Amino acid sequence: MNMNDAFGKKSTGNAADEELTADDLRAYCPRVTLREGTAILRTYTRNNQDNPDEIIYQATITDVTRSCKYSGGMLYMQIAAAGRVVEGPKGTAGNLELPVRVAVRQGEDVPYSQLGKIQVAVSPNAGATQFIFKDEQVAVPAPTSQNLQIFVGFDEGPYDTP
Repeated sequence: MNMNDAFGKKSTGNAADEELTADDLRAYCPRVTLREGTAILRTYTRNNQDNPDEIIYQATITDVTRSCKYSGGMLYMQIAAAGRVVEGPKGTAGNLELPVRVAVRQGEDVPYSQLGKIQVAVSPNAGATQFIFKDEQVAVPAPTSQNLQIFVGFDEGPYDTP
C-alpha cells in the first residue's frame, strides 16, 4: 500500500523496507472493540452534570484499528483511535485533555491496561476538531489461542490502574 497507514508511518511498498512473510499475513491479530458507554465523553460546567444545556465539549471516538507483530514469544500491537471533539452550548476555545484507555483481556485476566492522554486544541466556532490517539507500546505474551479482546475508550476515572 502506497499511503500513510493509521500510525502515521509512510509505506513505500518496497519489500526491502520490511519483509512480510505469508505467516505474518495469516497471524492472529485480535480486533479492537469500543466498550459500551466509552465512545463518548462529555464535559459539563460545574455542578451541572447531565444537563445538555451545560455541555462544554463532547468528544466521540468514531473509529479504531490495530496492527500486530509477533517476535520473541510476544505479541506487539499498535492501537489507534480516531475521533472528533465538538463544542457544546458552553464551549470555549482552548486545550482539552482526553483520557483514553487501551486494555487487553484474555479470559478473566487483563495482561495490559494503560491510560493515555491526548491534548486536543479546540478553536471557537470551528465545528468538529479531529484527533488520533495512538498506543504503540502494547505488548502481551503471544496467545496460544484466539482469545484476546482489545478495548479502547474514554476513561473518566476513578483510575485504579496506570
